Amino acid sequence: MIEPQKRRPLTSPLKDDVALKRILAIANNAPFPVYTPSDDSLLMIDAITHLPLSGRRVLDMGTGSGILGLYCAMQGAKVTASDIDEAALEQTDRAAAVLGLQIELRLSDLFEKIQEQFDLILFNPPYLPSVGFNDRSVDGGPAGTMLADRFLENLPSHLGASAEALLLLSSVNDPASVQRRHGNIDFSTIAKKQLFFEELQVLLVRLRDDLTV
Repeated sequence: MIEPQKRRPLTSPLKDDVALKRILAIANNAPFPVYTPSDDSLLMIDAITHLPLSGRRVLDMGTGSGILGLYCAMQGAKVTASDIDEAALEQTDRAAAVLGLQIELRLSDLFEKIQEQFDLILFNPPYLPSVGFNDRSVDGGPAGTMLADRFLENLPSHLGASAEALLLLSSVNDPASVQRRHGNIDFSTIAKKQLFFEELQVLLVRLRDDLTV
């Protein structure tokens, strides 16, 4: 079983990104059990910076400390942040108030309480393989892909025309096997980061043209 990485405060790798620095100053102080930003969070931010955000409808699923949704809102996106834990939504709400941002909050187990479509959906899921973690912010089930697979199974009906999603996986999850299980979706890797025992990957996810809802 892979042990969860220790949480540590992060600083922005984008030295000129004032928005991210402001968000991290708040998010790094999120109380346990809210997932605080780590290397995976910043890799997702790096991928997001290459996408258009202004005016887009963005869903930050499993928002945790809120870093992804807050960043998108500061770039002009219309953000809905969801999480299964009320503590995460409370943290995101506090951070949005400090930053002067408007974010819709939704208490939901993945798409359970979400009906609408979005232009961009972000998901940095718990991905560590386990059979006994007590911290669901990092526990991804026996193969580490339980939540990622559930997300991909229900994603198509929530992507609008020309919409896309970003999904983070680790090499410990065997991303190629995840992609093979979801043949109705096109995947491309747009960001990577090598860590001590794994490589993090951000996948750009789009519906196949012939299967767009």
